[in-house]
Amino acid sequence: MKVHFAALSVVRSQRARERMIRKGRTPNGHWLWTPREDAVVRLLYPDYVALRRSLRRRTYNGLRYRTRTLGIAKKRHVWLTTEEARLRRLYPKVDRSELLLAFPGMTWQQIVSKARRIGVWRMRRKLNPTGHPLIDMIRDRAFDLRLSMVDLDAMAGTKRYFQTASWRKGRPNRKALLQAVDALGGEVSIRWQ
Repeated sequence: MKVHFAALSVVRSQRARERMIRKGRTPNGHWLWTPREDAVVRLLYPDYVALRRSLRRRTYNGLRYRTRTLGIAKKRHVWLTTEEARLRRLYPKVDRSELLLAFPGMTWQQIVSKARRIGVWRMRRKLNPTGHPLIDMIRDRAFDLRLSMVDLDAMAGTKRYFQTASWRKGRPNRKALLQAVDALGGEVSIRWQ
């Protein structure tokens, strides 16, 4: 390429930039971003609904691109293989606060969605005691059999008694408890002291 043609290209480019500034539009007819619009984007950034209301001539995708151009958009995290391995090892056993410490700068939702994407699930936790010995035994047995409270209600025919913890509303329903014991293959016995 000769120097003459390179110099012509530079001159044409400069003229095109000056024409765009003068008209306020690109050659394709798109509006140029003004400093006022940039200030509005910086002020209202995460709220795209408010941004669309404030900047009517800008599209949603245009606003997203501008936030990335201005450097105010949140950066996406690219998971490394070592981080995935750490997630596989810790996610099933460790509680939420320790996971957030193990992955600094990440939200709980990011950690959970990555774990689901790679097929890692948290271990089931024992149910909290209710204070009623019979109900606690029924719930512990259902947990050992890997049954949810929905499954227990379906097996025992107790509608939504265990799902909604209906024993909290008053006295425990003896009939529902006996149905659950029977459905789980147990029996109720009396031991005199």
